[in-house]
Amino acid sequence: MVSKLLSKKKTYALFIGESNYSRSWVSITRLIESKINVSVTSMNSNKLVRSFFSLNKKTSRGDDFIVMSPCHYLTPFARLFLGKNIYLDAGWSLFEGSIISRRNFGFLGINVLKLYLIDFLAALFAKKIILESHQQKFFYSKLFLVKPSKCHVIYTGVNEREFKPNSQYTLPSDLFNNSKIVLFRGKYSTEAGLEVLAQTTNLLASEKITIWVLSPGMPETLIFSKNTIVIRDYLESPHDLAAVYKASSLTLGQLSNHSRLGRTIPHKAYESAFLGKPYLTARTKGILELFVEDREILCFEPANAFDLAQKIKDFFNNPDKLEGLGQNMRKKYDLDLSQSKLAKQLLEVIEKS
Repeated sequence: MVSKLLSKKKTYALFIGESNYSRSWVSITRLIESKINVSVTSMNSNKLVRSFFSLNKKTSRGDDFIVMSPCHYLTPFARLFLGKNIYLDAGWSLFEGSIISRRNFGFLGINVLKLYLIDFLAALFAKKIILESHQQKFFYSKLFLVKPSKCHVIYTGVNEREFKPNSQYTLPSDLFNNSKIVLFRGKYSTEAGLEVLAQTTNLLASEKITIWVLSPGMPETLIFSKNTIVIRDYLESPHDLAAVYKASSLTLGQLSNHSRLGRTIPHKAYESAFLGKPYLTARTKGILELFVEDREILCFEPANAFDLAQKIKDFFNNPDKLEGLGQNMRKKYDLDLSQSKLAKQLLEVIEKS
């Protein structure tokens, strides 16, 4: 890291679209805040070749280039126009995000071939590939025929400056029916398991527990209990979302038995860890790679609404015993997942190449 700091080389982070949507933004922003010689560069998708020609004129031999997720398809262009020092912060493959997770096959399955080819070429032309978990590394290297030594694991983390409760944000008073609040936040998807949550709320209908569901795009067909408050609108900022977290007693992770959960660690796990909030999630290899069950997190049988309902009741019946879970999660965050640590790991991947 020191040699990188003293080097005259520059690192360029390449993206298309909104950079703060990328998982790479967590590490990149901390490097910028630390005065590391990093430049965030937006590429014009309509004039991609021209954008790379223009960037090539500004760069020096030996500069490094990070392709930010989910802009994998920039990698072959970067290799062609900018040299060998191309690092793909994939997190996961486009194939997994669109085909495996969302089943977005396209007309006659065209997306399957297209996205696999993009991921394959990105993996081929990148000097190093950064993935979200060790389970993901194993899956990715096997699927795209990549040597495991070419892949590195850096967890996702959170942007700590942005994800702090907004002291000026006041939660609507009608959200508070009692002090026992369970929070689920996330878009509607097969991984999320909102059908499981809907069933769970009805099993808990007679309990004095309020369940908050923040899920933009969730269909109206799901039937929740009367003690559930559903919000389908986006909150205005990460600060507002952090304020909602702070007000909750227990946070929920992904709830389904989707195969992808064996490889991914949902972003809300990092959010809960950063804020020291107790976290209850489906028991999967992905989450258990990082957090220890019953010491740092609570788990239930995936897609089992009865088990989830019981675990929620157990939590509120043993608040003193289980409240320490959030504190232990925060300790894990400080030890292994801080924004500074993740940024340092990114520099180390580049330095040791």
